[in-house]
Amino acid sequence: MRIRSFLLLMLLVACIAESTQAQTEQAVRRAAKGKVGASPDELVSFNTDVPYTKAIQSLAELSKKLDGKLLIDRSPMQGKEKTIGINIESMYWKDALELILRSNQLWYNDFPEYLEVVSLEEMNKQSSDQPQKDNASKSAPQTPSFSPTSDVSRVAVVVDSSEYYLKLREVAISSVFFDVNKTKLAESGVSFSIFRGRDLNLQMNVTGASKVTKQALSASLQPSNPNLAVSIDAAIAMFESEQLGDVIARPQISVRSGTMQTIQIGQDFSVLEKDFSGNTVQKFYPTGTILTVKPKIYKVGDLEFIDVQYRVEKSTFTSSTVTTVINKNSAQGSLTLLNGEEGYIGGMYSNDETTVREGVPLLKDLPWWVFGLRYLFGYDSHSVTKRELIILLKAEILPSLEERAAKKPAAKNIIRDAQQEMEKDLKVRTGK
Repeated sequence: MRIRSFLLLMLLVACIAESTQAQTEQAVRRAAKGKVGASPDELVSFNTDVPYTKAIQSLAELSKKLDGKLLIDRSPMQGKEKTIGINIESMYWKDALELILRSNQLWYNDFPEYLEVVSLEEMNKQSSDQPQKDNASKSAPQTPSFSPTSDVSRVAVVVDSSEYYLKLREVAISSVFFDVNKTKLAESGVSFSIFRGRDLNLQMNVTGASKVTKQALSASLQPSNPNLAVSIDAAIAMFESEQLGDVIARPQISVRSGTMQTIQIGQDFSVLEKDFSGNTVQKFYPTGTILTVKPKIYKVGDLEFIDVQYRVEKSTFTSSTVTTVINKNSAQGSLTLLNGEEGYIGGMYSNDETTVREGVPLLKDLPWWVFGLRYLFGYDSHSVTKRELIILLKAEILPSLEERAAKKPAAKNIIRDAQQEMEKDLKVRTGK
């Protein structure tokens, strides 16, 4: 009897332990809204040595795509070279976000339009400043519970999100993607350099050979000496007219201060890959000319300036039955510009190889088995064209919504104004 009771007791303990473990695993896989069975696009994996900023950036993209909310990081971890310190494998993205924040003593405020990542100290401070409406809220703990088997208690902070967006500043980024034919420039005896003029705009110094380039430039600019200080637009027009370069695109975008935007001129290609569950999924990779900018406005006294962090990529891909290769040139850095000032990014070189059949017409194109005549009367001409991609950037600070609303003129009465114009016209015609 005692043995049977002991066995029943051990079986009960094992069932409870198994149930607890199942609840723990389910809570880890589930999002805060209780979502179970996430699709492969909603699962993420991070190694322990992944930088915190890179992980948050990846999760921010998923939050915007899947949840429609921006992820704003205001924690002390922002900009620091520190890893997440925890291994995450095939986990729902919001669970992964909470796990990373818990491991680094952070948490987030869930607002209707965005998620705000802050430290626990800041969270407790916000909680203490918030007025308590009832006794139940006063007795509630201010520090969130981080037990994986229990519901995570969030500290709600009441804010007006419209006021937040009302004061946001935007930066207008105007860019020119200019592709220069360096080989043809060298053959024409032309060289150029970009420098800062007397104002905020860039200028270009063009130097040409006296026998070749001077006549070509005189048609549009009429130089008096080989050294020319011309504006960027005039120089680009001259380069295009002489077929020395081409403007790929002139994109113009408005970016919120502190946010990131991407401009892509090219195409995406897909590759079949295996996800963590072993399913075959189609993953797309962008190629072409890709510019990513992240401007941030700073103010010192009455002086406003912009720190523009950028990343430029010029890439192409070649695929075969065995593998896919991406040929890539990339550069990243930052520009510090005044309001309305221009900057440029250069040095993105690429080589275009072409093969042309030259020789006696008809005979050079004969098949090889016709007495080998194609080898006597023709040859393959190989040429390499060296090109440089130059990206010109101009940053302008736009007024906030609050400033625009204050400067908005009064609404016009269109009917009244039209009537007054008609009366004036009638008086002129009748002479009254």
